[in-house]
Parts: sequence; structure tokens; C-alpha cells
Amino acid sequence: MAVDLFPMGFIEPILDALNRNLNYDGEYTIVGRPLNPTDPNRTIGVFPATWVANPDEKLIGMGNREPYESVYNLAIHNLIIHGDAIEGRRVYSIDSKAIRAILYRDEQFHVTLGGLTETFMGSVERVKKYDVLRQEFMVGRTGIGFTFLCKTEFIITTEITKY
Repeated sequence: MAVDLFPMGFIEPILDALNRNLNYDGEYTIVGRPLNPTDPNRTIGVFPATWVANPDEKLIGMGNREPYESVYNLAIHNLIIHGDAIEGRRVYSIDSKAIRAILYRDEQFHVTLGGLTETFMGSVERVKKYDVLRQEFMVGRTGIGFTFLCKTEFIITTEITKY
């Protein structure tokens, strides 16, 4: 099986944690991509959003100035579609809180994510730290009810060393 390079290498451990903790009864659709307008109720999408280098942290040598610290921003979107605004808001808030709690508290996830490394073109990149940055909540009305969307920003900082 091929190993995905970062940032895609971060997606599977997050999907696994969400499936183990939320989807034990098959109630959710959990995917490693952005959400689509046709996705069903209770769909969660996980995907990379941005990569940022620390401009003050560079490796010098061989004419190459590669950053030795990178920050990946991953997006986790959860969607609730409900005909009743009050019940939809209740389910939406529970699911949003559960996603945040899983990212903070799931020990198996912490061990897996903390152990990730990538070797590519003479460098090794390792997970250094990670955190939930924020959640953004949005509500919209449709012809059949309400759409609730939560965008969770999860950041992973890595360090790169040459070998």
C-alpha cells in the first residue's frame, strides 16, 4: 500500500478516529474530501486547506533554504440537514463538540498522529505538535428545512531535518 505524503498523510488517522468514535452505528458518512452539495445529512469531510512555512526558520546548505518548520491547516466540515431548526441546532452542536473532543482526547489518535513521519528527497518530516485552532458555525435555510455547517480548523506543525 502506498503511503501518502503530507498533508494527505494526515487525513487517514483523522478519518479513523472519527469513524471509531462517531460512526460505530453507520449513522455518518465520513469522507476524505470537501463536502459536496449532494452529500447526505450527517456527512463529515476532512481535507487539507493550507500549508504555511515559518519564514524565519530555514535550513541553510547546498544553496537550498528550506523551512524546517511547516504548519498544515486541515479542514473538518460537518453537515447537518434537518427540517426542524431547534432539533437541527441541537444535533449540530453535539456533533461539533464531539469532533473537537475526539481531536483533543482520543489517545489512539494522538499516538498515531504523533508518530507520523515522511521521508522525501533527502529530508525527514515529523509531526511536532497539533491543535484545534477554531470552529466556525453557519446556518442556512433551504426549501426543505435547515442546513447547519461547522468548519473545524485543525493545525499540524511539522519539523524537517536533512539526513
